Amino acid sequence: MEKRKGLFKKHTDEVHWRSKYTDPSRRFVEWCSSLGFEQTPIGRLVTALDERFHLRNWGLIFVFCLLLAFIIFWDVDVYHQVALGDVASTDIKSPISFQMTDEIATEEKKRAAEDSIPPVFDYDPKVYEQLINRVYRSFRPMRREIKGIRWPANRAQREQAVKDFIQFKPMFERELGVEIPDRLFEWLTENRFAAPYENILIRALVKWSSRRIMDGQTTLFRAPDSPLLVRVVSDVHTGVEEFTLRRDEVHDIKKLSDFDLNGVLGVENLSPRDKTAALDVAHLLVVPNLTFNRQESLDRRTRARNSVLPVQVSIKKGQTILTAGAVIQPLQVGLIHELNNLRSSKRTDFISVVVAFLFLILVTVFFSYLRRAVGHRLNVTIKDIYAMGSVVLLTVVLTKLYMFLTDSALAHKGSQIPANSLLFAAPIWTGPMLVGLMITSGEIVWLFTIFLSITLAMMVDTNFNFVYLLVAAIGGIAAARGVHSCTKRNDIYWAGVRTGLVNAAVLTAVTFLAPTQDKSLGTMLAWNVPLGFLGGVLSALVTMALIPLFESMFNYTTDVKLLELSSLNHPLMKDMIVKAPGTYHHSLVVGSMCEAAAEEIGANPLLAKVMAYYHDIGKMEHSQYFIENQRQGNNPHDHISPHMSKTVLIAHVKDGAEMGFSHKLGPAIIDGILQHHGTTLISYFYNKALSEQDEDIDMVHEEDFRYPGPKPQFKEAALLMLADSIEAAARSLDEPTPGRLTSLVRNIIQSKFLDGQLEECDLTLKDLSTIEESYRRVILGIYHQRIDYPTQPQTPARLPPALSQGPHLSPEGGRKKRKGAPAT
Repeated sequence: MEKRKGLFKKHTDEVHWRSKYTDPSRRFVEWCSSLGFEQTPIGRLVTALDERFHLRNWGLIFVFCLLLAFIIFWDVDVYHQVALGDVASTDIKSPISFQMTDEIATEEKKRAAEDSIPPVFDYDPKVYEQLINRVYRSFRPMRREIKGIRWPANRAQREQAVKDFIQFKPMFERELGVEIPDRLFEWLTENRFAAPYENILIRALVKWSSRRIMDGQTTLFRAPDSPLLVRVVSDVHTGVEEFTLRRDEVHDIKKLSDFDLNGVLGVENLSPRDKTAALDVAHLLVVPNLTFNRQESLDRRTRARNSVLPVQVSIKKGQTILTAGAVIQPLQVGLIHELNNLRSSKRTDFISVVVAFLFLILVTVFFSYLRRAVGHRLNVTIKDIYAMGSVVLLTVVLTKLYMFLTDSALAHKGSQIPANSLLFAAPIWTGPMLVGLMITSGEIVWLFTIFLSITLAMMVDTNFNFVYLLVAAIGGIAAARGVHSCTKRNDIYWAGVRTGLVNAAVLTAVTFLAPTQDKSLGTMLAWNVPLGFLGGVLSALVTMALIPLFESMFNYTTDVKLLELSSLNHPLMKDMIVKAPGTYHHSLVVGSMCEAAAEEIGANPLLAKVMAYYHDIGKMEHSQYFIENQRQGNNPHDHISPHMSKTVLIAHVKDGAEMGFSHKLGPAIIDGILQHHGTTLISYFYNKALSEQDEDIDMVHEEDFRYPGPKPQFKEAALLMLADSIEAAARSLDEPTPGRLTSLVRNIIQSKFLDGQLEECDLTLKDLSTIEESYRRVILGIYHQRIDYPTQPQTPARLPPALSQGPHLSPEGGRKKRKGAPAT
């Protein structure tokens, strides 16, 4: 007994991998694990960081961004070597649009702005007031000291006394603020520092104080008529007063001939010797009231220099920089040098790394938005990321190849066709069309379109062409929308036509807004609009050529592939009609039901229909075990146990998936095959097993009689599950009246809902109500009640005389049918 129980024991601990389902990367992971790196401290740290931040995924994304940036800025160009003063041997045209700062012209403008700023002088109007006060303070002590001296009458002794008085010279100089030669101090001493001499000096200082006197800064003026800026220095903070003086209005302190005593009261009474001595003392007292402010002058000239805007030279793509036979000028040398710098590998490498970081930031922001906004209902697989990356690289390469061909083949028509207009005919909308066909999520498609538009705008113009970005983004969204839910191949072509019309409308508006330089508005419209339309059509043609390649590479089931699979001439469908004709008819009916319901709830009708066509292909292996293929009174299940029966039924899901893999039906169809029963209970054989169970041998478990699942994960799979159950149940009704069919539809949908089979897909209660009404309408149309036609009484047919003759009898003794007679 124990041995028999062991035969039925479930080995739940063992995992049996089927080689057909084994991921090839699993062996690589196992090999990496065998190295033991993850057990080291560094390995554990790296593993923890990778699990927390997905470092490997982000590393792959950055490598992709770096590769994309290098492709964008990679180009085949010849570097031009020119020298100033040489004669150009050939025309040199710019292969790109760029702007350059003319350093020579900019420096000339800065120098001119700097020279226009006059030197700044500080004017102190109180300088001579202070000087006059010092004259008062210095003469009065000297007169007091002289009064206390008894001057001898002898001339020699008096001269000696004058020389002895020189001891008071330091005190005099300290009060006066200037050094006095001994000769002039002795002269003042001889004249007893008399008030008339003091007054003459004061009057001279008053006379000169009205002048603008500077301290010999003649080198600051580049011309005799150069102006200077004067700032009045004041102790009272009432603001800075400024005014301008001409050079001839300023006196130089080094030019003493300008400072005389003419007109000074009291000078006419002096002897020539005394006048000369008084003038010498007065010259010693002259100080400048204008002081050069070097720092303020430098600051103002620096501000004037910095305020000059750089002289920008704008070069358009295809514009001639050098003409053959022309002498090379400094500006042309600078332009060619700048062009070589833009094309140099070092600068390209640096820019590529910077742009790669920009792309990485952009991808991070997009994924963050998807995770926050629609993460609960959107699953971006690694296959989707690889596919979108491949589409981006392919689109960029195709666009660059197109640009190279147009530059090479149409260079001689540059004067007729604007260089920027040719870019609008490039098939750049192939990318959004391909992604729109492979990925159904609208959020992913339009974020991909924006990313591709930014990439292309950077590629066509290093200064980031905003017009191209606008056209690429709007046209790309229109292209992705055009290929959504294709029902026939021509839909891709018409999507290209609609994209071209959108491009033409956008380019019309943009051309009116953008300034026209070399070409007139009419010329730009005449080229931009048709070339934009042509770009949309070319994108559709390229998409038609490339979509089979991407379907095979990434195993996508696009609408185009669904159109191929929907043909009943597929080998699987041909085999089914021969091996399992009942299943074939059942699949067609279920396909009609799914298609009708999918249209009403906004699912993909084509996907739902094709999934229904192939969902039971696994039944062909053992078609006689399924009731729709059985003959009356011949049921193989009557001769096997319930356990074996449920094994045969469950096997059709596995067998169908294997057949789907071998015929490359695509993951969507295979998912429909695996999910169309979910984890539904095979209730008939479960109840039969309960009635036949022997508790001494083994207990019957409900989970043993359930399909392995998974439950439906998307709307189309849920529609398939409901339609499959409803059609099978309706087929088994003896009298399919409208009331019984309506109740059948409602009860099956409710039972699937209560059993939890619909809890993992995104169907709403409103959707279920719509599905119920759609299925009820379709099932009533298929299984409508028919009237019984009355039968005619059978009477023996009387042969015509011509047919009763012997020659018309067949050799086997039967009657030969006359040519043209109806068959009976």
